[in-house]
Amino acid sequence: MTAVGIVIAVFVAGMLLLVAAVLVGAWWLIVVPVLRETGRAVRARDPWVPWLRRDDGSWGPLTANHWWSAGRAETRGGRPGLVLRWGFWLVQSVLLTVAVGSGLAGLVRLGALGLSRS
Repeated sequence: MTAVGIVIAVFVAGMLLLVAAVLVGAWWLIVVPVLRETGRAVRARDPWVPWLRRDDGSWGPLTANHWWSAGRAETRGGRPGLVLRWGFWLVQSVLLTVAVGSGLAGLVRLGALGLSRS
C-alpha cells in the first residue's frame, strides 16, 4: 500500500469512527435519560415523577428544555396524559435504538468492505 493509500485509509477510518460517535452520542442524549427517569419513577413507585417538578423546583431531563416542556405537569393527571407522555418517549427510544443499531451495523459492513478491498 502506498503512502497515499495509507492516508486515505486512516482518513476513512477516522470518518467511520466520527459517524459512530455521533450515532452513539445521539442515543446517549435521548435514551439514557429516559432509562434514568424510568428508574426514578419505579423507585418512587409513581409513574408521574418524571413529569412533575423536582423538590428543588427544577424539571427533569424529559421536560427541561423548551421543546419538551409540553410534557410538564403541575399535578398528577389522568391515565391518557400519562400514556401519551410515556408512549412518546418509549417510541422515540425504540426508534432511535433501532436506527443507531442499524447505522452501526452499516458502518461495520462498510469498514469490512473497505478492508476486504485493500
